[in-house]
Amino acid sequence: MTKRILRLLFLSRSVWVLGGWLLGLWLGWGAAWADPSEEAYRIVRRLAEQDKRLAERRRQFDYDLIIIREKLDAERRIVSESKQRQAVYADRPPDYGSRPEKGPEGETAKAAQEEPFEVLNVIDHYYYSLDGSERVNGVDCYKIRFTPRPNMPYRNREEKVVNAVWGHLWASKEDYSLLQNEGFLGHPVSVAWFFARLYELEFRWESQRLPNGDWGPKEVRYRYAVHIPFGWLRERVIRESVDFRYRGSGKKPAVR
Repeated sequence: MTKRILRLLFLSRSVWVLGGWLLGLWLGWGAAWADPSEEAYRIVRRLAEQDKRLAERRRQFDYDLIIIREKLDAERRIVSESKQRQAVYADRPPDYGSRPEKGPEGETAKAAQEEPFEVLNVIDHYYYSLDGSERVNGVDCYKIRFTPRPNMPYRNREEKVVNAVWGHLWASKEDYSLLQNEGFLGHPVSVAWFFARLYELEFRWESQRLPNGDWGPKEVRYRYAVHIPFGWLRERVIRESVDFRYRGSGKKPAVR
């Protein structure tokens, strides 16, 4: 589909050049510094293929989705919170009810309900490099850094934002399942709302074992700050996928 930006001020041309070089090495800024590792590209292609297979296999499950929305102030303190639990059935899309509110608040409420946009849907929009290995959930994983290619086209608001995201993917060395994904917005992005601009975005996706032994979604959380006319929208959203059960098992979802 969470992710923020280092803003460095250099007082001279020589320091600016050195600082830009170091920042590029750390973030993989652009093609000049990104490591075009064939091994990293191979892993990402296998990861994307496996992700599609596992998504199809997850169609055998019903589960519950818990959505928590936390309104934040400028210091990222919670000023209000809402929580809902929704049953998701394998044979039909979720019913989130009506969302009559219009404008930025209505858009953010709608976005919290919908599945976050996945980086793996636009893998050709990035450079990749191998950042070694790490264990996630007890599994040895490849740690892959992704950095956006410059001037990539986009078809919608989500792709426009994803084109400005830096981050890492953790792929299982056993079967190339996605075990973890995290990232952040590299620079502000204008979005579809009237004079709205996304200044901050951080996200983190985590996995869990499903009843069939596959790795699947456990939790995704993201925090963002959007500037709109006369104010800001700051929010943290947590989406938890729980109680996976085989389709038609007859088990009733928990109610909260």
